[in-house]
Order: sequence, then structure tokens, then C-alpha cells
Amino acid sequence: MKTMERIAILCAVLLPLFSCHEKPVPVPPEPEGPQPETRTLTFVLPDFTVGEGGEMPAAVKTAWKAGDQIVVHGEYAKDQVVVTLAAGDISGDGKSATVTVDGLYPYLREDCSSTLYASYPASVADNLKHCFFYSKFSTTNQQIMAACNSGDTFQFQNICGILSMSVEGNLSGYTISTPKKDALGYEFLQVKITDQEQLYKQYVGNPLLQMDGTVNGGEILVFLPEGTSFPGGFVIKFKEGDDYTKIYKYTEPVEIARGAIVDLGDITGGIQHYDNPFSADIRDLDANGNANCYIVTEPGGYKFKAVKGNNPILFLEEPDNAEVIWETWNDVSEVVAGSVVASASYAEDYIIIHTPDVLRPGNAIVAAKNADGKILWSWHIWVPKTPITSGSYSGIMGENLMDRNLGALVVTEASDTGIDPLSYGLMYQWGRKDPFTGSGVLNANTLATWVGMDDVEAPGLISLEDAIANPRLLGHSNSGDWLDIENSSLWSETEKTIYDPCPPGYRVPKPVSAPFWSGDLTAEAGWGVNVAAGWLKLGSPDAAVFPIAGYRDDYTVASVAKVGTRTLYWTSRGSGITASNANLRTDSGYKFGSAGKSRLGSVRCTVE
Repeated sequence: MKTMERIAILCAVLLPLFSCHEKPVPVPPEPEGPQPETRTLTFVLPDFTVGEGGEMPAAVKTAWKAGDQIVVHGEYAKDQVVVTLAAGDISGDGKSATVTVDGLYPYLREDCSSTLYASYPASVADNLKHCFFYSKFSTTNQQIMAACNSGDTFQFQNICGILSMSVEGNLSGYTISTPKKDALGYEFLQVKITDQEQLYKQYVGNPLLQMDGTVNGGEILVFLPEGTSFPGGFVIKFKEGDDYTKIYKYTEPVEIARGAIVDLGDITGGIQHYDNPFSADIRDLDANGNANCYIVTEPGGYKFKAVKGNNPILFLEEPDNAEVIWETWNDVSEVVAGSVVASASYAEDYIIIHTPDVLRPGNAIVAAKNADGKILWSWHIWVPKTPITSGSYSGIMGENLMDRNLGALVVTEASDTGIDPLSYGLMYQWGRKDPFTGSGVLNANTLATWVGMDDVEAPGLISLEDAIANPRLLGHSNSGDWLDIENSSLWSETEKTIYDPCPPGYRVPKPVSAPFWSGDLTAEAGWGVNVAAGWLKLGSPDAAVFPIAGYRDDYTVASVAKVGTRTLYWTSRGSGITASNANLRTDSGYKFGSAGKSRLGSVRCTVE
């Protein structure tokens, strides 16, 4: 008995010693930071409102579909969850979808009770590291929506309004823009939606001045952010295949409210042919510089920037269209409209012209107009009969010069035979970019005929603005100016100006120290004149030949005078109401002088 007691006492003593060597049971640490939650969330679609007479486009999302993806997040983008809806999640009417979502990290703040935020579609959500309570989208031209939670429900809100229309035909895509270059959307759009604050344009990227889209089943939907308005309407270019071939212009003001649809209905009847300036068969006339005159020597389509003169960045304000306003063949034939330039149009900051399939030598004036029909600027298209060249002609003007007068269709030839009146060229008031016709008959005061806009003789002086808007309006004063406010910088001795009438690479000549601008040409080398044949020449060994083209006098601007007897060649130097010129008269001498700026004389362009 004593032995058993001893054993029991020994076990009682040793048991704690063995127990102290057992591995202790670990105690889990206290969790740090917010823990992911699993919640059953309901997403509710918003409604669009359709304006009076409009219809709900088929492509507008009015019901959830299986496969739709929604981004849900709290504070950090790294914790956002992409929810993919299954058919079983969606209500019978499609307006709501309920799904259990794991891994949610609510964002707790004192200033609002909403803790989770949602963006749709997930494919264009572009949330940054700290996304807080905003939704950022990488595009605006989609049906984008955002929401904050109220408990476990997200009531989505539309971020954009919709411009809707339909078209018929084989149109694949479109590009929309506005005449005033209004913003249609942004490179990105960020919105802030909580239960306390709703900003539908919190931050935006660079504005998009045009947007591209596809024509789906004849429908066009353009999604536009809140506050978008087009005071001057909009323009849509349409593609057939890969090429833009059609255009639609809507000229009424448009304002798009968020969540609203402006439905224009079927616009097919208003779609017109589009002259694409970027088509491969449209050649660039101003590849060597911009100007008020362009030379065309082959049939086809051409373009040049709709800018003022030689300034490549001085674009016109709100041009809407272009047209040929008058044409001449430089003789007295009955001119056929469209024979020199068949058509003109405006698109994408370019004037586009097309000639007939067979060139008809002559001159044409093309004008850009705004939507009200006002001429904003005009250009001279010169189609010569023979190739234009330039040369030194023994330096008679101090610079290389063109082989003919500006607007002449052929070169003046020095022979005993009467010159071709097609070599007379066009006539200019000093400082103006726009030409007028000269004589169309050898040694006769007979204006060449034209078709289109007529010359108009003003009762007196005109403004520069009037001259631009009315390129056939002739202001005048006896031995004086055509301009109501004197301006001697319209043409310049130091640089080519935006009013210089010469083509790229040429300019109105400067009155430098050279034979042509001397006091008496008859003492210069190579001098010769043949009054009966209608020419004079200067320079040796290579002589430049000039027609005795007459002029249109300052007090009789409506008609040509002194053809075969006198001629006048302008320089770029103006002073007060007069300007310098070579005033060549078979009846009273051949010398350098000056005349009233309202007189119409010839221009022999020199190389820049």
C-alpha cells in the first residue's frame, strides 16, 4: 500500500515536469486594417428620356444582359472587383441584377454614408491608385454609367446624353465634328458620385474636336457629356468601306442634356456627296507654299488650305462651302460655266477643286463662303495654255521674273505679227489680291468676257472688308485710292503679304535699282517696241517681252483703255493714295512713275 502511494506521489510530482515541454497552442493575432467583405449587391439601370417625336434607339442599354461587367471599388483601385453578370442574376424586366460579390473593401468617410462605388462598362473604367469615390472613364462616346451604394443597392446614373439619328445605305462608319470646333467629348472623363455630391464632369482630359463611330444597323448614337452644345450645328462624314464619300450638315443649334436623347430621325435625305481632301487622287496645290493664286497644268482634283494668302496658319473663320464665282478664257468668246474649274467645295480646312477631264485654258476665281453666303476669301486658279517658266532676262527687274503677265495664257512674242491677246493677262488695283479682266482683242479697248459674278463699280471708295467680301467690287477715286482708309502695306517691298496676288514662289516685284524701273527704258540694253504688233521688250542677250496691254483707269474702272498705246506694271511700293509703277506709253515715254492705286494695271511676278 505504501508502495502504491509512493508511485502516485511520484507521478504527481513528475507530470508537470513533462507537461512543461509540450508545444503551446498559438493565439491568432488581431486583424490589421479593413477586412474584405462578401455582400449581395443589386445594380439598377437608369432610364433615358426621349424628346418629343423621338424614339428609343435599339442600341441603347435598357436592360442588363449576361456577360455585362461592372467595376465595384472602395478607396483603392487595387482592391476593385470586376463583377460579371450571369443570366440568373438579372430580373425579369432586366432593369436590375443581384449578385453576391466577394473581396469588397468599403471606403469609410465621415462626410458621406456611401462606401462602395461602381462604374459601367468595366472595359472603359480607368480608375487610378486612389480612386476614392470617383469613376474615371477612358472614353466618352459610350453609354457610360456610375453609381454609389445605398446599403446594398447601386442606382446607376447616366453620365452622357445621346444624339441619335438613322441612315439608309451602305455606310460603315462616321466622323462627327462641328463648324465652330466645339468639344464633343474628352480624352478621359472623371465623375464623382456619392450620396452627398454628384459631379458629372469632375475632371476631363483634352477636348476631342471630332469623334469616330460605326453605323450599327442604320443607327448612329453619339454619346455627349453633360453641358455639350453645338450653337452652329454639326457635320458628319460617312464612310463607304474605307473611304469618306458622304457628308451631312445640320445647321440648327443642338444642346444635349445628361440622360436625354435628341433624336433627329432618318437623315438620309440630307446626305450629300463628300469631296474628300485626303483622297489619294486629290493633289496638293500648296505643297510649295500657300498663296492667293495657284497654277494648274493637268486635269484632275486639287486642294489647298483655306487660309488667307501665304499665311499657312491664318485659317478662315467658320467656312461652310466653296464655289466657282467667275471664269474667263481671256478672249471675247462666250464663256461656258465650269469650263476652267468644274467644281469647288470646302472640307477639313481645305478648298477642293476639280477641273474638266480636258483642260480649258483660262482663269477662274474660287471663293470660300460661310453658312450665310458671305465670301470669306477668294483664290485665283490659273490654267495656262503653255507652260510657265521664269528666268533672269538680263536682270531687268533685279530679280528673276515670270515669262508672262499674271493671268496670261501664253507668252508675248516679239515679231512683226500681232501678238496673241491671250498674253495680256489679268489686271489689278494696287494692293488687291483679286484680279479683273483686261482686253480680249489685239490693240482694242474690249474687255475679255467672263461668266459668273459681274464687275460692280462702286460710287466711290470701299473698305478692305468690302473688297474681300466682294472680289468684283471696284472702289475708285480720280487719280487716287480705291480704299477708304489708306494702307500702303497691302503689298510690301520687304516680304510677300497675304494680299499678294502671285502664285507660290513668286511675288509682286520690288522697285529695286534695275533697268525696268529706270527713268527711261529706251536707253536700256535690248530695248525694242512694235506698236502695230502690240509689244515692247527689254534686256540683252535674253529679252523679256511685254504686251502693251492698256489699263483700266482710276476714273473709268469699268472699262479698259489705251490698249496698244500704253501699259502699266505695278511694283510692291505704295505711298499714300498712289503707288510706284513702270508707266510705259508709246505716245509720251517709257519711264518709272506713280499712279493712283485705284487704277488697274498688270503684274509681272518675280521669283521670291
